[in-house]
Amino acid sequence: MQNVKYIKRMSYWILSFSLLFGFSSMANGSDINNAQDRVINVTRGIVQDLETNKVLYKQQPALLENMVRKGVLPFIDFDAMGKLTLGKHWRTASRSQRVRFIKAYREMLVRSYGKLMLKYAGANIRAGNSVAGKKSGYMTVRTIVTPRGGAPIKANYDVRNTSGDWKAYNVQIAGINLITNFRTNFTREVSSKGLDALIARIEKIK
Repeated sequence: MQNVKYIKRMSYWILSFSLLFGFSSMANGSDINNAQDRVINVTRGIVQDLETNKVLYKQQPALLENMVRKGVLPFIDFDAMGKLTLGKHWRTASRSQRVRFIKAYREMLVRSYGKLMLKYAGANIRAGNSVAGKKSGYMTVRTIVTPRGGAPIKANYDVRNTSGDWKAYNVQIAGINLITNFRTNFTREVSSKGLDALIARIEKIK
């Protein structure tokens, strides 16, 4: 039952990643435009690919997983996301636990993405008023996602520049913060059962 709840919750976060803090005087309009273009291009490309190949993907799920690995995963900064999600437990985790947690996080996205995202095939995505972060190289890219026949949803991506490429490490969708939400749940689970138990559970999510 707990896994079912997590899978349902992941559908919201996967949408915001795949459709993959304030202002800073160090950032300029070009930085904001580059970050926004990166997010928009990636997310539009994904929903268009889903629209074009949705029949094929339904018939051959392996092809859909392959698309996720090639089209979605390179856009996500799993190192930053994992560190922020585990919070204080990241600092006490061993190197092997950190590596295993990030891998489990990544594979959960791949396993969950396909069947949950096909319903967003052909969604309309447009840019909002994106802003620079407090640190140089950090941005919040605001977008509005409108599924076919559905109401518009606000999806705000926190991204950072890593080696010249903008990658997402957090998202706020419909006012709900991914990192805050999962950190609360994961912290409670790690505190009661341990980090290894959390990782093992995530690894089993289908």
